[in-house]
Amino acid sequence: MMIDPLLSQVDEAARAGRIGEGAAAALRTWLSGPAYASQREAIAALVTGGAWEELSDAFGSVIPFGTGGRRGAMGPGPNRINERTIGESAQGLARYVLEARRREGAGSARPGRIVIAYDTRRNSRPFAEVAASVIAANGLEALLFTGPRATPELSFAVRHLAADAGIVISASHNPPADNGFKAYWKDGGQVVPPHDKAIIDEVVRSGDPMRMDLDEAARRGLYRAVNEDVDRAYVAYTAGLVFGDAKQLEIVLTPLHGTGTTSVAPALAAAGFARVTPVGSQWEADPDFSGVPNRSPNPENPAALEAGVREAEKAGADVVFGSDPDADRLGAMVRRGREWFFLTGNQIGALLFDHIARTLSASGRIPKNAALLKTCVTSDLLDRIAEKHGIAVQGDYLVGFKYIAEAIGAMPDPAAFVFGIEESHGYLRGPQVRDKDAAQAAVLLAERAAQLKKEGRTLRDDLESIWSRYGYHAELTRSIALEGTGGGALAAKMMDALRADPPRELGGERIVAVADRKTGAIVDPASGAPIGKTRGVPGNLLVFHLKQGGAERISIRPSGTEPKIKMYVQLQGSGSAAESAAEKARAATDARAARLSAALEERTRRA
Repeated sequence: MMIDPLLSQVDEAARAGRIGEGAAAALRTWLSGPAYASQREAIAALVTGGAWEELSDAFGSVIPFGTGGRRGAMGPGPNRINERTIGESAQGLARYVLEARRREGAGSARPGRIVIAYDTRRNSRPFAEVAASVIAANGLEALLFTGPRATPELSFAVRHLAADAGIVISASHNPPADNGFKAYWKDGGQVVPPHDKAIIDEVVRSGDPMRMDLDEAARRGLYRAVNEDVDRAYVAYTAGLVFGDAKQLEIVLTPLHGTGTTSVAPALAAAGFARVTPVGSQWEADPDFSGVPNRSPNPENPAALEAGVREAEKAGADVVFGSDPDADRLGAMVRRGREWFFLTGNQIGALLFDHIARTLSASGRIPKNAALLKTCVTSDLLDRIAEKHGIAVQGDYLVGFKYIAEAIGAMPDPAAFVFGIEESHGYLRGPQVRDKDAAQAAVLLAERAAQLKKEGRTLRDDLESIWSRYGYHAELTRSIALEGTGGGALAAKMMDALRADPPRELGGERIVAVADRKTGAIVDPASGAPIGKTRGVPGNLLVFHLKQGGAERISIRPSGTEPKIKMYVQLQGSGSAAESAAEKARAATDARAARLSAALEERTRRA
């Protein structure tokens, strides 16, 4: 391939202002440097095609660690997921692990080790092998699963195998064009500050990633496959989380073309749920997610479970369960009579936590210093359930299950951990896993549904019973999608504009306080006067309080993994618990939530 004509086109584009000088400089390096040879053909196609906007975004910055590690579109450039950026990520993690072992005085009985898993996406296995070759070249043992595995199993494996760190090659529920690199620390949780920034610093300092042929690495004892013992241990641990023997339930299960076939399905079988019907059109691994509407494999969206409902109608099933491609999220739909109801992430969480708390209470097994851990945008309905059972609530965590994992590790006695939840369909019961786990959620939700079936009731009936006991809580999550390569930067600008000039009212309702988790300040929006300080880790999150005390609020944040802004409305129904749970009262509260969400979206788009 002739490089000089391509470099001339880059120079001409830079002179004409079609690409910034910083991006042009990086582009020249990737075109001419021998370390980037694997990316040259793809770069050449973009240059000759005049895709300067795409090239500006791909080469104008370095893909950062967000709430889910490094995640984004595949393609050439430092702001894309490719062989080079995966190698740099692995190199940075390896160097950080080596430095941590040196500081801790780790013995020389064996080299440090990093476990690697990957999902069913395009290039996931090749990227995992790149990571393994880099880890081995740094003198660390690379342990690679033989096939796609769920993210929570990787978390379990890090702890089970006493590894120093872990890697998952995955982009979770993102579109088919994306992939990513998630880094896990030795506790089995995703890396959190200051580890994440320190790893990026190592990436910047490391230069070209070191590589070792995997056959040579195996001969040197620096590369091996993770054997099936880990699969068996993980499935046994997950299945063992059920409380009783209620197992008669008709389940339809879809992995949305992902790794749920290796985690959710075997866990349900091991827990004794024998009547599980697969959704054939979404069962096989498929990086294009061709059997899912809009190729969006996200169980947070009812459309992703439509094929499951059709299968359930034929099979006469009671519930439909769906997991995302890396099987850390669980979605569900439940039949009541001839109707099917989609359960939101908060509703599944309330059902699971109520089941766990009541079961533990009934048997006198609420642990000392028992704790519920949840993110700040997760339903306060769980707080009411916790209060009933004497369980403490730690609920100020930013979005990202890594903060919950970190909190488990900080507990004096991890046995006090009862349940962890984030509203985006992420749940954890057993702390030997330190990430949200669709398999754990599935076995426990199936158990509760089977108990209810024996009584002639359903999960929907159970949810309405919870509302009547604790009061109706409306939670509405909406996203503002920002299309195009500059979506992430636009989201940041919108947040900055809201921060500089926060609304004083939304949908005709007064905002009584604005909490800024980035600055730590709580202010009166009318006067701008400070009235308090926020709690918890700083982050780019604004909270608009509708009532004193924070019982009703609207939160807004930029996504850490996609070019969008996410809004969370959290309201409580009026009147007594039973009055708020009446169908007409619920509809009024839901309409109010929709009105507030629309008002904030309009205000944000103007910002």
